[in-house]
Amino acid sequence: MNSKNTIVECVFDINFESNSVTETFLTVIAGVDGFEELLKLPIHQIPEQIRKSDPNLKNQPLYEIHSNSVKGYKILLGDNVIGIAIDKEYTSWTNSFFPQIKKLFDVILNSGKIKQINRMGLRYVDFFESDNIFSSGKIKIDIDKKEISNKRMFLRIEDIVNNIAYHKIITNETEYNSTGSVGSIVDIVTFLDNENFIINQMFDKESFFQKIDSLHTVNKEKFKEVISNELIEKLGL
Repeated sequence: MNSKNTIVECVFDINFESNSVTETFLTVIAGVDGFEELLKLPIHQIPEQIRKSDPNLKNQPLYEIHSNSVKGYKILLGDNVIGIAIDKEYTSWTNSFFPQIKKLFDVILNSGKIKQINRMGLRYVDFFESDNIFSSGKIKIDIDKKEISNKRMFLRIEDIVNNIAYHKIITNETEYNSTGSVGSIVDIVTFLDNENFIINQMFDKESFFQKIDSLHTVNKEKFKEVISNELIEKLGL
């Protein structure tokens, strides 16, 4: 794994309410840098009535949408979810991913098809190949004053920082994505679901985008709490 980039997954998405059917969003999305290469995901085969009545399916994407002109990103669309994720190697929040988020959701919000946003979330997954994060990082766990960092572990932490909720999952000795590579995974989701955004003429898009940027700030700080100061310096954090 390139020490300059341990990020293997990154996605921002919203859960929303709309009076429009899912497919009406496809034309809107196609207007954003030509995102019109459509891939139906397996969940699409489940009848709409069942999907929308099952809380575990309601916010799952039905389509994965790619663009010929914009490489490295894919848009995810479902009955009540729209998101954008990296499709190749992650580059930059400030110069790449965040601008792409703003470009997509500026068009989506201007379409008038969304009436309310119930949740927004940002997920980063970092993979450290052939590394035990409990030995090399800042988290130390012991039982009866005996350190157990050499054991296989799964740690989940949940909390709220500056009104932003997060959950952080840290594992070691884990195979990533059936590639055969084994190492440690740090999976952090920051999200806002304690306030609803009603989309109307008074809706403040600038505030909406500022909240997204705040999700990133908290996510990065929670990541830095896990890894060593040496790695923070190498990654340029």
